[in-house]
Amino acid sequence: MQPKHLCFFNSNRPWGGGEEWHMSSALMARDHGYRVSVVAGRGGVLARRLAGAPGIELLTPSLGGMSFLNPVVMTQLTRFFRREAVDAVLLCLPRDVKAGGVAAKIAGVPDIIYRRGIAVPVRDRWSNRLLYGRVVTKLIVNSRETGRCVLAENARLIEPERIHLIYNGFDVAAFDARESAPTPRRSGEIVIGNAGRLTRQKGQHLLLEAAALLRQRGAPPFRVRIAGIGELEDELKNQAGSLGLDDVVEFVGFVEDMKAFQQGIDIFALPSLWEGFGFVLAEAMCLSRPVAAFDVSSIPEVVEHGVTGLLSPPTAEGLADNLLRLLCDAPLRDRLGAAGRLRLMERFDVRRTFAALEDCLRA
Repeated sequence: MQPKHLCFFNSNRPWGGGEEWHMSSALMARDHGYRVSVVAGRGGVLARRLAGAPGIELLTPSLGGMSFLNPVVMTQLTRFFRREAVDAVLLCLPRDVKAGGVAAKIAGVPDIIYRRGIAVPVRDRWSNRLLYGRVVTKLIVNSRETGRCVLAENARLIEPERIHLIYNGFDVAAFDARESAPTPRRSGEIVIGNAGRLTRQKGQHLLLEAAALLRQRGAPPFRVRIAGIGELEDELKNQAGSLGLDDVVEFVGFVEDMKAFQQGIDIFALPSLWEGFGFVLAEAMCLSRPVAAFDVSSIPEVVEHGVTGLLSPPTAEGLADNLLRLLCDAPLRDRLGAAGRLRLMERFDVRRTFAALEDCLRA
């Protein structure tokens, strides 16, 4: 039976691909006639962006890693699910499964769906076996690699028929229609852009090392713009200074208008050591920007080497090699960028991925 009331549950406060998926899916569900509610972490970016959205009921409790042990929070969530007669809950984080998933189970919600967006193994613990076996009814993975990692330590953690591959959807038409002015640039420079949380996983330290190598190899004039905030901000800025890159590297902080950021670059570099999907790749591909990234995790499912971008082993040297090729070859940048946009529209457009979500809900 087709569910009527969907609740998207995401307690993460920063913004990333998971938050983009929950927001865009909630809005798409609303536009397809579903009743939609969203449980978002108080003070988070998702809560702020959905505040006042027509047709979206927003609940913003104070949620943390131990909320499943807080009887006040659990009672609030359980009563909300019962009162609203929620048919399906779609959860974002492991801690959301513990709090929102268990509360939904107590409330009698028929479908408790965990969307896992990180391509790292699930530890074979009794708590995970309990949650995947007794609480979660379906698992959505955003790449084949994410699905592989879920079962890496326990092949019987969840039955394959309960796993649904749904790539991150990207609303190409809405992104195209969004008014935006490119970030200004200096004349004569080719701009390499990167966006993501400033963490070890995202690999910005390798991008800085690659930029130093580019200088040593006599690359054409270039600039590196890094968008994002995170715990490694000071460390990365110090690294840029120690490498003598202060004049070519810009840390621009958290960027609200990613279209403007992507319009202001020529090449998108993603030195992530693993990704669930890499939503920033879709933004770059939509604007026909070629990608230089690592041949790891789920990235090859999004970026096809030699067709929509260039992939290398996860080293600064490999990244520098591919960036140098792109810096020196404008026709190559144009060809890869155009192919990237075509691939995005054919495989990852939000209408295609939302249809896959509806198939999952009906299963």
